[in-house]
Amino acid sequence: MSHALERNGVMPDSGEVVVTGAAGGVGSIATMLLAARGYSVAAVTGWTAEADYLTGLGAATIIDRAVNARLLFCQ
Repeated sequence: MSHALERNGVMPDSGEVVVTGAAGGVGSIATMLLAARGYSVAAVTGWTAEADYLTGLGAATIIDRAVNARLLFCQ
């Protein structure tokens, strides 16, 4: 996965990579693989109770999808 990112100029020191659905099956794997390759992962989830799980996978930032969706649509 990160090979494609790096091939397109997105390197671990380029800034955070956002993973949506991070607590789900594919999102969890993406979070784990990206963090293992040195990327700073911002994990977006609607399941905030899974924050410890996502941090354990390597997520640097946990974003509550519901709170941020309200912020976007209420402006």
